[in-house]
Amino acid sequence: MRASLYILTVSGALLSCSRASDVSLSALPDVRLLTLAGVPGPMLSSCPTQKCLTVLVAPWCGVCHAVAPDIVKFRRWLDTHGIASRVVVGLSDDLKQIREFASEFGSDAMIDPEGSMRARSVPYFVVSDPRGRVLKTLNGFPRSGQPEDLARYLNLLSDTQGDLR
Repeated sequence: MRASLYILTVSGALLSCSRASDVSLSALPDVRLLTLAGVPGPMLSSCPTQKCLTVLVAPWCGVCHAVAPDIVKFRRWLDTHGIASRVVVGLSDDLKQIREFASEFGSDAMIDPEGSMRARSVPYFVVSDPRGRVLKTLNGFPRSGQPEDLARYLNLLSDTQGDLR
């Protein structure tokens, strides 16, 4: 089990798309983005569950496109375990591309053409508490990221610590 978590972490750094902008997050921004359906989504700085996952992706990122089905699968898995999640599509000024890519994640995907979320690379996973305080981040997506292993590493499951020693 520890070996698979180690592989998960190491490979996570390998599967990402980079851009120059980098803002380290200590808390999620206090903004409410519109969803693909055109309605205001939840405040990024709040979470209805003990822990929440926010995933930032970009339409120009080939890795994001390749792992979109895995992100959707992971979100479904989290939903069955009572963990809130959301996808934010941004880091582009092309609203048409943002909306097209957001459609892969469903009508609740949030669009961020203004750049409220920033990251070193995408996909970018942010685990936060109910007040939006960032608990853990992960740049990239693990090649062998089974939902349960990824949830453990991100400390989304209450009975795990995410220790990779």
